[in-house]
Amino acid sequence: MFMYFAESKMQNVYTPLTFTPHLIFCIIATVVYCTQYYRKHSSHYLLLALAVDGTFLTQMNTDSIFIALLGVFELAMLIAAAVLGMKFSKQQKLAEQAAEAAQSTDEEHTPPEQKEDAVEQAFDD
Repeated sequence: MFMYFAESKMQNVYTPLTFTPHLIFCIIATVVYCTQYYRKHSSHYLLLALAVDGTFLTQMNTDSIFIALLGVFELAMLIAAAVLGMKFSKQQKLAEQAAEAAQSTDEEHTPPEQKEDAVEQAFDD
């Protein structure tokens, strides 16, 4: 089935790329988004990978009803990815603020003698 599309030189009106470049783009995008998911553990990367891979379905079916349903699906995936991405970003900021607060709390519990020694050592040159 893929060979039929790969050999076809006709341009699909729903995608700006022919079959082979579109397939390569989808593979690269999937690898990048899955790698990001593995590194950062946020599911919005998986939704983005799914949305990019969904565009490849236009190479196989050009029925207008199918394309409309695919458009709705793509829009839903992108909105869900945006919402999850914003939640992930807020969680990251809260985690950074908590780490900074914990660090400043540790500094507050440092005895004054150690703080004075650090200042004196800084000017011992």
